[in-house]
Amino acid sequence: MEVGHIYPASIFALSFANFFLKPYISLNFLLLNSLLVFGVLFLFWLLGGIGGGDVKVLTALSLYAGFKIWSILLFSSVVFLLYSLILCNFRTKLPFMPALFVGTIISFFANF
Repeated sequence: MEVGHIYPASIFALSFANFFLKPYISLNFLLLNSLLVFGVLFLFWLLGGIGGGDVKVLTALSLYAGFKIWSILLFSSVVFLLYSLILCNFRTKLPFMPALFVGTIISFFANF
């Protein structure tokens, strides 16, 4: 249930390269959106609803995905809710990363 530092660092490096490959993306927009994502997820972390690794990965992913991060969060939350229902484990801690992976794939292929 731990996320290594290499995963958010790799996503951040891809985001940095993506910024220079797509010059039409505004840096101010990306930073403001990432700050908003970090703020919301930090509150969830303080309340104990999400882990610190999830906050790191989602904040780095928001630099890459831009505004699409909100649809990624929506799809990931739905997938997490579904596999929580299937496993019938609402009281135990389940990892969010598998749901985040599936939600990201769905979001990028669905073009929402």
